Amino acid sequence: MTGETRLCPDCGAGYAPEDNYCRQCGMYVAALRTLPVTTPPAAAAVATVRPGLPTPVKKAATAIAVGTALQVGVGLAGRYMARQAARQALAAVKPARRARPAGATPAPAQDPVEGAAGISEMLLIRRVWLRRD
Repeated sequence: MTGETRLCPDCGAGYAPEDNYCRQCGMYVAALRTLPVTTPPAAAAVATVRPGLPTPVKKAATAIAVGTALQVGVGLAGRYMARQAARQALAAVKPARRARPAGATPAPAQDPVEGAAGISEMLLIRRVWLRRD
């Protein structure tokens, strides 16, 4: 203990600077102490933490970006391929157009076979499997 005493602001009794509580009234006097102020070294104050996002977040963001790009690319490629397949199918079904001379009138349509009729047929098959255990 040092020889210096201070007075309690609540009861006026003396207390030592090392005391946490007043011995007379029990007031918390440790909060009244003056503490020395220290300044951190300049290098420690300027040190920065690595900028940017944490590694798991970076990996997740990269994976999402790649996945989105793949979905868009596959979707566009699929549409292109479907369109090309439809064009080829139509080209195979349609007869080739011949260029008509300018001013020529189209010939009237003629039946290739006299008395023939067109027949359209649809066949539906339904297969049902019954499984008994």
